[in-house]
Amino acid sequence: MAATSNEAPAPLAGLPNFLRFEPSEEDKRLRALNELARVKGWESALHEIFASDPGFIRYVTDPVRQGFLELLPVTSRSDVLEIGPGLGQFTVPLARMARSVKAIEVAPLQAEFVAERCRQQGLSNVEVMIGGDDCRLPYADASFDVIVLNLVFEWCASRLEQEPHEAAQRRLLQEMSRVARPGAALYLATKNRYAMRLLFGGADEHLYQLPFGSALPRALAGWLIRRKGHGRAMGQLYSHRALEKMLRDAGFAATRSFWAVPEMRYPAAYIPTDARSVRAARRQQGWAQGEGRITRTAMRWVPAQWVKHVTPGLSFLATKPAK
Repeated sequence: MAATSNEAPAPLAGLPNFLRFEPSEEDKRLRALNELARVKGWESALHEIFASDPGFIRYVTDPVRQGFLELLPVTSRSDVLEIGPGLGQFTVPLARMARSVKAIEVAPLQAEFVAERCRQQGLSNVEVMIGGDDCRLPYADASFDVIVLNLVFEWCASRLEQEPHEAAQRRLLQEMSRVARPGAALYLATKNRYAMRLLFGGADEHLYQLPFGSALPRALAGWLIRRKGHGRAMGQLYSHRALEKMLRDAGFAATRSFWAVPEMRYPAAYIPTDARSVRAARRQQGWAQGEGRITRTAMRWVPAQWVKHVTPGLSFLATKPAK
């Protein structure tokens, strides 16, 4: 249910709330996690509540996932916006690098955990808000020096069932441009519509595990999921070329893209996607070029100039032009 335009949503978990819609159904484990975190500490609570899911614990705690932070021009004078912080796995290191961090999370229980995790780690320069489900940002123009959107863009329109994904995603890009200061940097990482895995028939979680998924023509993919009893896609992916154009259309320029190897959830390195950098990286020994056996094998034969089009994910660092 949408909030009325003249009614300010009540705070949730003591945090500012800018949700347009009622929160989705609660995850009981997240509620238990927050309750236990206040008693035993955030890390002990995480390991206890998710003891049966070590993969999730790793996803939230493994410092390998922080590799992209080295690409960001964050200094002790930077004001940073993080959209979709999850459980704070990047909020904490960002706060230690920056002057301030504002984090906006669509899931109230996750936002509550981020705030508690930051409090327990002695970080007083973090402000957590709940919102963003309408792909709008509750911040003033020209507020931030760096904006981080990591593995969120593909899902950001999932609550807007009456609006095309692309329209909502473009609005979010425009919103990020609006709140970015002249010269500010945007780091946007998302999955690739034409990832090698999907081209080889892998199941796509954004399309209810449809084989080939987002790599299919959109009309065909939509018809196939409707035949399976589903309506709208859960998320929407883009090609390297299309996403780069969307960034430029939103007012960002000087875009640079990176190949997260072997894949973007647990990257060993970030390689610029220009052909020369790809060739130089390939001359080095001992690193995998894909996340699975088939993709690792096939990726070795992809011409260097094509690599950026079939990487598992797209990682862009874009800049808002200075006035």
